Amino acid sequence: MANFAITGAQWGDEGKGKIVDVVSPQFDVVIRFQGGPNAGHSVVFGGERFALHVLPSGIFQKHTLNIIGNGVVVDPASLVKEIEGVTSRGIAITPANLKISERAHIILPYHRIIDKFRDIGENGPVIGTTGRGIGPTYEWKASRRGIRFCDVVDPARFEKKLSQEWAFIKNNFSHIAELDRLSCEQIMEEVTAPLKRLVPHVADTITILAEARARGSRLLFEGAQAVLLDIDFGTYPYVTSSNSSALGIHAGAGVPLNTVDQVIGIFKAYTSRVGSGPFPTELNDSLGEAIRAAGHEFGTTTGRPRRCGWLDLVALKYTHLLSQYSYLAITKLDVLDEFDTIKVATGYTTEGGTTQSFPASCDILESLQPEYREFPGWKTSLANIRTYEELPKQARDYLEFIEDYMQCPIGIVSVGPDRNQTIIRPGRFPNA
Repeated sequence: MANFAITGAQWGDEGKGKIVDVVSPQFDVVIRFQGGPNAGHSVVFGGERFALHVLPSGIFQKHTLNIIGNGVVVDPASLVKEIEGVTSRGIAITPANLKISERAHIILPYHRIIDKFRDIGENGPVIGTTGRGIGPTYEWKASRRGIRFCDVVDPARFEKKLSQEWAFIKNNFSHIAELDRLSCEQIMEEVTAPLKRLVPHVADTITILAEARARGSRLLFEGAQAVLLDIDFGTYPYVTSSNSSALGIHAGAGVPLNTVDQVIGIFKAYTSRVGSGPFPTELNDSLGEAIRAAGHEFGTTTGRPRRCGWLDLVALKYTHLLSQYSYLAITKLDVLDEFDTIKVATGYTTEGGTTQSFPASCDILESLQPEYREFPGWKTSLANIRTYEELPKQARDYLEFIEDYMQCPIGIVSVGPDRNQTIIRPGRFPNA
């Protein structure tokens, strides 16, 4: 049975949570392999909306094992709050259906303080982080100073490691007033209870996943953020701090290279972005505002308004080169219901002519102007459509142009936030 990965193909917020929720009944294990509480995955069913940040989106399936992999950074208090919020609404979360890798790194209060201090624009570009401490935690991981869940199973060992690290913090970050007012005892008091709550979930997920593969269990890998925010392949430095493309799966989950059989790239019918960085098709006008309003484009994690613009097929094709998508899933097609004309970028204009390449340099990317292909809008609601054939011709023409440009089939079409507002196309998506 094939194992799948679902990754964002733009700058995040594509609807990965919904698509994971839709397809997860076919899988035995759902694994988050990178990111942290800066992610925001929304799942809507039965008239209820759930906002997930670190919990895998398979948590709503009773038979599914959910794993927070070693590549994820976890804020203990935030995760406990998320678990309690979900369980209070009737969803069971126990050590039997949620495992946290013993190798996953822990976000501590000083990481959050440093994150917020740095992103104020005085010493470099304003990245527009969520201020959740994700970047510094990955930095600590790379500098071999991080504290992992295997370090907290023994409280005495954790207290010793934290004391040693706090001495380093005080010596190197005394210029940050908020840190200067903090003590090691205060940190211990803040994190001890949530860590105690999470310890029963801590496990050797490497062995668990190896045993699942040996049994023939089906695995679904759930990415956070997206390819254009990948630390190596995104619009650096305006990126996240992990490998958020499918290339990060094997290191972030601890599985061999031959584990993933199919990759699904999720993209919106338009483009959005949170925070700073280049965005060639951004609409700083009433059209951009109309897309934001129709798509309710405000961050699940931060509530920040998202920057909006037309679909950029040059950028999407670039993410396909990295990920080699087996299928595409388009979300929020219904957001474009009321537009007279819909545009997609098919190239960029440069000083030397035109290009269909996505440059590495943000300076170059910011200087480019998109070349657009225009399509007539369908001017009718798609909310109650459940088959591809029912879609208006204008919508099908739009989708088929994207498929042709990308040379990749669109297997899933989302026409609303609810899991039932999803078209899975027979012949273009397995098990449809």
